[in-house]
Amino acid sequence: MPAQTYSRTELTRFFISCLAGFLAGHLTNYSVILFAQDVWQRDALAGAGFGLCFGVPLLLGWPAGAWCDQYSPQRIAQIAHGAFFVALVLLAAASRAEVYGVQLYLLGATATGIGWSLLAPARMALLGRMAGLQQARLAVLFNLLVMLGFGLAPLLLAAARVEGGWTAVQVIGLLLFGLASLMLVGLKVPALGGEGHVFERIRQGFAYARGTPLLTQALLTAVLIYLAMGPIQVMLPRFAQQVLHLQEMQRGMFLGALALAFLIGGAIALPLAKRFGQGHVLLIAALISGGGLILLASSESLGTALLCLGLNGICAGTAISLVVALLQHESEPALRGRLLSIYTVTSQVIPAAGGLGAGLLLEVLPANHGLLLVGGILSLLFVLAIWRLRLLRSYA
Repeated sequence: MPAQTYSRTELTRFFISCLAGFLAGHLTNYSVILFAQDVWQRDALAGAGFGLCFGVPLLLGWPAGAWCDQYSPQRIAQIAHGAFFVALVLLAAASRAEVYGVQLYLLGATATGIGWSLLAPARMALLGRMAGLQQARLAVLFNLLVMLGFGLAPLLLAAARVEGGWTAVQVIGLLLFGLASLMLVGLKVPALGGEGHVFERIRQGFAYARGTPLLTQALLTAVLIYLAMGPIQVMLPRFAQQVLHLQEMQRGMFLGALALAFLIGGAIALPLAKRFGQGHVLLIAALISGGGLILLASSESLGTALLCLGLNGICAGTAISLVVALLQHESEPALRGRLLSIYTVTSQVIPAAGGLGAGLLLEVLPANHGLLLVGGILSLLFVLAIWRLRLLRSYA
C-alpha cells in the first residue's frame, strides 16, 4: 500500500498547531518556575515543580512512543492537550488558594508532565508520518518551532503578567492550547497497528536503538545537549534578577532573546551541515554552546550577557536541530514512534533532573556561579564526545 500523502494545507495546519502548542507548553513550564520563585520565593520548590513537568515522562514517555506507533498519533496529541488544560486550571486554583496552594501547584506540575509525556512523541510521530520524503528539511522546521516556543514563552508570560497578572497568563495558555487542538481536528493520520503488549513494543524500540550505533550516538549527544536546558530555565531568571538587576519586562525580553538565537541556529544548521558535514557541525556547535554558558556566567553587563546567551542559543539550536533531522531521517517508519519516544523522554527527563539540581544549587550558590559550574562540566563532556563518538563525527 503506498504511503499516504498530505497537502500543503494539512502540513500548514500541523505546524500552526505545533507552534501554538509549544508556546503554550513552555508558557506553562515558566509559570511553574516563576510562580514559585516570584510569589513564594522558593527556588527549591520551583526546581521540584520543573522536575515534575519533565520528570513524569520518565514513567509515561516510554509507553507513549509505543502508543504512537500502534494508534493514531493525532488522537494521542489531543489527549495531551486535555492534560495541559487540566494543568492550567490547577495552577490557576493554586494561585488563588489560601490553603493547599502548594499541593495544587504540584498537581498542576504533574499534569503538565503528563501532557508533555504524550504530546512530544505524538507530534514527532505525526511529523514522521506526514513529512514523506522531506524528513530532514521539515524536521529542522519542526525544531525551529520548538525553539521559538521555548524562547518566546517567557516574553509572552512577562507581557501577560504586566497587563493582567497570573490570570492573563493562564487564559492565554488555555486559548493557545485550544488553537492547537482545533488545528488537528479532521487531520486523518491512521494507526499503524501492530501486535504485542506495550512493554514488548517498548523493548523492541530499545533493541532497535541499541542495535543501530549511529542512532545510539545521536541519542547520547542529545542527552548531553539537554543537560543544559534545565539549569538555563531555572538559573537564567535568577541571573537576570541578581546580576543584571532587570525588571519584569526586561527579564522577559532577556529570556526571550533565546528565541532569536535558537532560530538563527536552526536556520543555519542544514547549510553548515552541507558544507562541513553534519556530525562535525553538530558536535562542535554543542561544545561552543557549553563555552557560551561559561562566558555568560562571567558577564556583568546586559550587552555582554546577551552576546554570550546568543552564542549559547545559536550553537545549541544548531546542534539539536541536526540531532532531530538525523533521527527523523535515519529511523524506520514502523519503529519511529518508539525511537523518538526515547529522544523525547531524554529531552524532558534530562532537563527535569537538571532543573531540580539547579533549584537546589541556587539555594547555596549565586546564579552566576551556578552557570559557571554547569558550563564547565558540559564543555568537558562535549570534548569527550568529540573524541569518542567517531561514527557520529563522520556522519555526513
